Amino acid sequence: MTNTMPNPKKYRCIGVGVVWDCDRHKILIDRRLPEGELAGYWEFPGGKIEGSETAAECIRRELQEELAIAVEVGDHLITVDFEYETLRVSLIVHHCTITSGEPQAIACSEIHWVTVEQLDSYQLPAANYEIVRALKEWLGNETQEKI
Repeated sequence: MTNTMPNPKKYRCIGVGVVWDCDRHKILIDRRLPEGELAGYWEFPGGKIEGSETAAECIRRELQEELAIAVEVGDHLITVDFEYETLRVSLIVHHCTITSGEPQAIACSEIHWVTVEQLDSYQLPAANYEIVRALKEWLGNETQEKI
C-alpha cells in the first residue's frame, strides 16, 4: 500500500496597490502578460513580498520595477486570503498615489485608468473581486462622510 499525501498548495503573500488618479477619480489596473499564470487577466498592480519586506515596501518596489512609478503607500484597504486550485494567496492591499513618473507597461501587456464601476467589465483574477467589493464599500463610506 502506498502512502500518498496530497501535494500542499504553494503559498504567496502579495503586496497590492490601488493606485489612484485623484484628479479623475480613477484607479490604475494592468493586464498580465499573455503567458504564465492567469495570462491576460487584469489586476491591481503589485507582487510577491520578499524576505523581511513589509507590504508597503513591496508595493513601492514592485510598482517601480513593473510600472516605472514611485508611489506613496497609504491606508490599508483589505487583506484577502484566497485559494486557487494549486495556490493559496494573501493579498495585502493599500491605497496609493503616484509621487513621480508616468505609468508604463514594463512587466505587463497594457495599463488602463478605470473607475471603480468600470472594474466589473474587466476579467480579474477571482481573488481581486474582494478588492473591488471593498473599494465599493469604501467609496460608499467616503461619500456618506462628505454629506
